[in-house]
Amino acid sequence: MKGKHTAEQQAQPCVGPPASPALRPSTPPAWPRRATWLLVPALLLLNAVLAVTSFVGDSITFDETSHLTAGYSYWRTGDFRFTPDHPPLGKLWGAFPLLFMKLQEPDWNSLSWWSKPDSFQLGREWLFQHNDGQKLLVAGRCAMVLWLTATCLLVYFLGRRLWGPAGGWLAFVIAVLSPTLLAHGRLVTTDIPITCLTALVFLTFARLAERITWLRLLAALLALTAASVAKLSWPVVLVGLGAMALVVVLRQRPLPLALRLFGRGPRGEPVPLTSRRQRVLALTAIGGAAAACVWLGVWTCFGWRYQMLAPLSPNATEEDQARYDQTHKVLLADMASTIYNADGTPQAGLYPAALRLAIAHELLPEAYLLGLGQMRANTARRWAYMLGEYSPDGFRSFFPLAFALKTPLATHLLIAAALVALLVRRARCADSPLLAGLLVFGAVFGVNLIASTYNVGHRHMLPVYPLLYVLAGAAGAWWSNRGGRALVVAAGAWLLGANLWIHPHYLSYFNELIGGPRQAYRYLADSNLDWGQDLLRLAAYARQFPAEPVKLAYFGSALPTYYLPCTALPSIHSYGFGPRAALTGGLYVVSATQMVAVYEHRARDEFWARRDVQQTYATAYQIVEAGSPNNPSPEAMERYKRAGDILRELAPERLLWRLHRRPPEARVGWSLFIWHLADADVAELLNP
Repeated sequence: MKGKHTAEQQAQPCVGPPASPALRPSTPPAWPRRATWLLVPALLLLNAVLAVTSFVGDSITFDETSHLTAGYSYWRTGDFRFTPDHPPLGKLWGAFPLLFMKLQEPDWNSLSWWSKPDSFQLGREWLFQHNDGQKLLVAGRCAMVLWLTATCLLVYFLGRRLWGPAGGWLAFVIAVLSPTLLAHGRLVTTDIPITCLTALVFLTFARLAERITWLRLLAALLALTAASVAKLSWPVVLVGLGAMALVVVLRQRPLPLALRLFGRGPRGEPVPLTSRRQRVLALTAIGGAAAACVWLGVWTCFGWRYQMLAPLSPNATEEDQARYDQTHKVLLADMASTIYNADGTPQAGLYPAALRLAIAHELLPEAYLLGLGQMRANTARRWAYMLGEYSPDGFRSFFPLAFALKTPLATHLLIAAALVALLVRRARCADSPLLAGLLVFGAVFGVNLIASTYNVGHRHMLPVYPLLYVLAGAAGAWWSNRGGRALVVAAGAWLLGANLWIHPHYLSYFNELIGGPRQAYRYLADSNLDWGQDLLRLAAYARQFPAEPVKLAYFGSALPTYYLPCTALPSIHSYGFGPRAALTGGLYVVSATQMVAVYEHRARDEFWARRDVQQTYATAYQIVEAGSPNNPSPEAMERYKRAGDILRELAPERLLWRLHRRPPEARVGWSLFIWHLADADVAELLNP
């Protein structure tokens, strides 16, 4: 009869012809189930131990200064002025343990960085000048590890759902030992929450596509709502969900509707939605409910207040009100710059037009709308570095190269084995909507990354990695073959070896294609290798040479003087962390990003290759070396002063440029390069 399907037809796999009994997933015997109850927690514990033992030796990384400070300020003030380009969920989670710690609470309104608002500068002051910032950081990171272990567990469930027990276990092992997940899953950033929630959205909606119940519907809607307040890139997930819905509508299998109020038959059994029209109506209703939940969830996360700044207390002074108004003016000007041109005319395009409409009618909280505008503006143009080249417009090959070099070769091998297993129809998935959703999401996500001009970090690929591990789980189909079993075991051992070798330096992981992280700075920099994580290790190294003053060119947002005594060479925050370093003998430390001059344009080859720069520097050097003139005229003194100013600005940049060509004498972690220089060495490097 039409609309009726046997159990055998419903279990038909989504790739190739019906599976043979030998290949069809079956219920595992009792002992594997008992083993699962032991092995899954054991592997999750291993993942957590690897994460914790690696992060305790890392200093604060670039975005953590901002996110930890912003999250704490959200909890304590209800004010969302900080970092609106990232929604609050991950920051609130990371800062939650700080609420139970004894801290020196800032007088928020009295801090200039609060009024600006600048979460990086306020974070440096609050974390490192008024509190034990590393202790606070460890507490926040412990909270983030829960997202990491949840992500690994979701990979297991997704892999098992698609490929059966063997596929689930293989995907799970890859995730547990993944240097990529371990690198970023332990940091107080928004990267691991959106990664975890992306996997959760696909799992919950896959279960909903199998059978519509109230519990499954609630789980799916909550997962999607949480994703919407985790990171502003979340809408890409909707493309994958659309692909899942399309498969559910087009396939012949009915969709059971088991909602107690109107989804039960006369005997209490689920109502099968057999026609495509019925399934379209049901899925449309679910889509409408999802849109409503996301809208309500965003407003709830921001306390049902449109304005991003929390209201002033009744006893606020006129000075407080003036600072408040000035801050709001700055934020509104920032918002206007994302939707209007410099001359005040509206920017063309659907995106700015939609933002203007949402702002005019206050459809979403002000901070969320500002974040949407900032996300578009911040990712439009930024300097990128790859293979010794620089571009303000990015490189199309940036993310493919990052994926190739920062993914373990064993994982590459297992993904290839999985694709072969699918092509020869050895692996057969048990959930066609889920597979379609994952593949479409991965493809769209990847295309967006390749087209992006925002090439700063491999970490922006993080949401797609669990899905790649799930895909690699299809290689578990080779387990029944002796040669395939040997391949899987060898790849797993290789992956374990790579993990233990790089531990605890997961942020700097590069695979064997380039010999690991030693030469990685020649390929990529920034958060791919160097995110400010090695200051604790530098402090331990510097203690071995107490007579040599540390002169640091730092890429990061920490306050380096909190970790060790040092003076400043050109750094990402200029000379903001301490006095400028005297260019004399000492322990010279340069982070990889500063050494390859990603953001220090005056430390690049192209700058020092200019004839005018060479001439200007050489003339200034000669004038200063000759010393102050005897009985000088006003013109001579002015020339001498101007030469000193030029040398003061260019000499540190020239030093970085010259050090790039001098082999380091030591490395700290993989991000910091060390030179022990005498006065004569420095003079030689600065000589024109």
